[in-house]
Amino acid sequence: MTAAPLLALRSVSKRFPAVQALENVDLAVQSGHIHAVLGQNGAGKSTAGKILAGLEAPDDGHVEVAGSPVRFGGRIDAIEHGVGIIPQADSLVDDLTLVETFALSQPHRVVRRQKLTAKLRSVASQAGVPIDLDTPARNLSRGERQLGELVLALAQGARVLLLDEPTSALGPREVDTLFDHLRAVADTGVAILLITHYLADVRRVADTATVLAHGRVVHSGPVAAVDDETLARAIIGDDQAPSPPPVRTREPGEDVLVLSGVSATCGDPVPVRDISLRVRAGEVVCVVGVAGNGQRALAEVAAGRIAPANGTVSGGRQVAYVPERRLDALLPGRAAWWSAMVTRLREPAFTRRGAPDTAALVRAADALFDRHDVRPRDPRVAVTALSGGNQQKLVVGRELGSGPDVAVLHGPTLGLDLLAARAIHAEINRTADAGAAVLVISADLDEARQLADRVVVLSKGRILADVPIGELDDTVVWRLTSGLPAADAASNASAEEDAG
Repeated sequence: MTAAPLLALRSVSKRFPAVQALENVDLAVQSGHIHAVLGQNGAGKSTAGKILAGLEAPDDGHVEVAGSPVRFGGRIDAIEHGVGIIPQADSLVDDLTLVETFALSQPHRVVRRQKLTAKLRSVASQAGVPIDLDTPARNLSRGERQLGELVLALAQGARVLLLDEPTSALGPREVDTLFDHLRAVADTGVAILLITHYLADVRRVADTATVLAHGRVVHSGPVAAVDDETLARAIIGDDQAPSPPPVRTREPGEDVLVLSGVSATCGDPVPVRDISLRVRAGEVVCVVGVAGNGQRALAEVAAGRIAPANGTVSGGRQVAYVPERRLDALLPGRAAWWSAMVTRLREPAFTRRGAPDTAALVRAADALFDRHDVRPRDPRVAVTALSGGNQQKLVVGRELGSGPDVAVLHGPTLGLDLLAARAIHAEINRTADAGAAVLVISADLDEARQLADRVVVLSKGRILADVPIGELDDTVVWRLTSGLPAADAASNASAEEDAG
């Protein structure tokens, strides 16, 4: 007799204003299995995860834990039922150690530190996670913070782990490390639900894959029994087959964005130090490297949001900026049209008698939604009702639609599905074709290959290489993950191959 799944959705439906997020969805996560959930932005993946985590309640259907129906009263209730959550944006407190964070989760706060430390050390050892329990979270890398969340969830008694886009900001080595630990944890009987956009993640670590489209299950089965093409067709639909990347024929012009000897910090652990970088008109330069190596400081200083501590920055008159955290570019408490039009509120076409002309603004926002395929096609809905991918399309459409001289985009497709990413890539290419200098900061090397005319390698806040896209090779990839000079990286790689 087959054991009941540790966690399941049974005929679950969920509706939000103007959106049917889930419709009659069945999803079951078995003990010892890693179950991937895929789909485009707005397909219902995050809603399914939120219901399983106790953050949303289903309108119809129910959640089961070990075969018994439950109705979670919130996240704490879900945790008490053995459901642990590792969110895309981690919940660690920068100034606290993992032991101190664990203490906050205890029902009786007066607990001996020695006892908590022993508990975490035991859990980390069983999961094979080498994590420093006594250093503040701000000193941990993104990969280490994620592993810290994993240990905390297991220490709270999780028998099911929900991970939302866990690899979106990790480098290749951090992804490998995470997946090795997830497999080890699953082998102890823990069930793992992995919400992801990346087919490579599914192929690398998942046992089962479920694809959602328009809130419905369109495929579910063992990963070993399905090829990537079948999964891709299920995700995007037969009528939306992705087209190949465009062939770029533009010729870069004069220098437009110039950073000379720039050092800057904006609260990240790693500042940028003595950076010199030029981006020409009609050129896309991609900055690549492991996340947390000064990318945010570089984006903020290049876009003119912060002043450099040293050096100079010069750029165009009109600068478009898409920050890494999309909510920083939105107005969460208002209808979506406010976020679509916030940069144009004072233009004569959108004012009447000194006040914003709401009707004109909504019409223009409606046109932006149509032009950039933002869904639902109603700018009157709350911007928080849009999926993350549609929020990003709104921000990119607003910023690049302003006709900038310079565009700085930090992680423009972070966590987006294939079609949304391709749409944003097309916008970036159109902006460069129109003569703008475009700086893209990304942890995704494949994205750089799709977009870049030149690639810059960033490590520990410094530029290690600046090469034309045609010269990007495995040596550079090695350098990305190791921070070694090119010659040393190549010789080490050769030595490893010889040793193998």
